[in-house]
Amino acid sequence: MGYEILTFISVTTIGLSGILILTGLFFIKTGRRELHKKAMISASFLALLFLIFYGIKYFLYPPKPYEGPYRELYLFTLISHSVLAAVNLPLAVVTVFLGIRGRYGKHRKIAPITALVWIYVALTGWVIFFFLNLGEVG
Repeated sequence: MGYEILTFISVTTIGLSGILILTGLFFIKTGRRELHKKAMISASFLALLFLIFYGIKYFLYPPKPYEGPYRELYLFTLISHSVLAAVNLPLAVVTVFLGIRGRYGKHRKIAPITALVWIYVALTGWVIFFFLNLGEVG
């Protein structure tokens, strides 16, 4: 699989995952628990696919350095994204586990934090993608 296809799969799966998190939040706020559950499980599945394809891409192709004019902003975004992505993985696993097991009290306490971190990581993933690819456009 080529670099471009792996990049496309990565940004698509993590982007859709973030959209499904927002959709799941909407569903739970409007009392539609089953749709919430389906959206969140789908978001988790897409995040897992992202990790697999991103890992393959990282293994096959070395990371691309940022060579643009906004190095400090890029580094802040990259570092915050990386740290929160590492934190979000176990946080998401625990949150999904609590929801599936019906431990809704604990799930409700941790889920808003997980969702906020997840959305930040998804958005900053796209920002990093644009930072790395801005020079190639045009």
